[in-house]
Amino acid sequence: MSKTEVEKSFDYLVSKIIWPHFKSRGYKKSANNFRFYDESGWGKIVNFQKSIYYNKSQIKFTINTGLYLSEAEQFHCNRQSGAKFQESMCVVRNRIGHLSDDKTDLWFDLDTETDKPNLNATIEKYVIDFIIPYLDSIKSRRDILKFFEDGHKSHYPAAQIQTLFVNGFKELAKEQLQNELKNTKNQYFIETLKKIEQTFKE
Repeated sequence: MSKTEVEKSFDYLVSKIIWPHFKSRGYKKSANNFRFYDESGWGKIVNFQKSIYYNKSQIKFTINTGLYLSEAEQFHCNRQSGAKFQESMCVVRNRIGHLSDDKTDLWFDLDTETDKPNLNATIEKYVIDFIIPYLDSIKSRRDILKFFEDGHKSHYPAAQIQTLFVNGFKELAKEQLQNELKNTKNQYFIETLKKIEQTFKE
């Protein structure tokens, strides 16, 4: 089925406006994902996400970023995707709005009435000003772990705790585990944390 002009405009934005910035940095493109992967098991990703409510004539989208650690994915869902990791499995995840000065969940609209050159320029500026500096600052596994040293929380706190522990941050992992136990009322999560606590003693 042929694409609409709106869909073609979206593809143009992703592939012709934004992708060159990441291609020059060693990322690989797969559909609407730009992915950098280091064979030692860490990576970073940019993901253009369309809203589930979009149609061929009206696209609402945002831009996600993720920082990936293979061991965190293993702890979270018992697998390691390696070079094909997805943003949803990243131990650190941030949307463009939260990286920007807006600090909101920022979405963009593209339809037949959109001023496309203006939208393209706006998105490119957000990417250059916020996403690229953020991802460029991540040069190693150690840089990702530093987020947790500095008090940031993963979407997957159990995996975060285990990842810290196996990477040598044992006291910090134990401290974060106790904090989670103290603050959660979710019985399933409590049981999960207690199982992790037991492995720390083995």
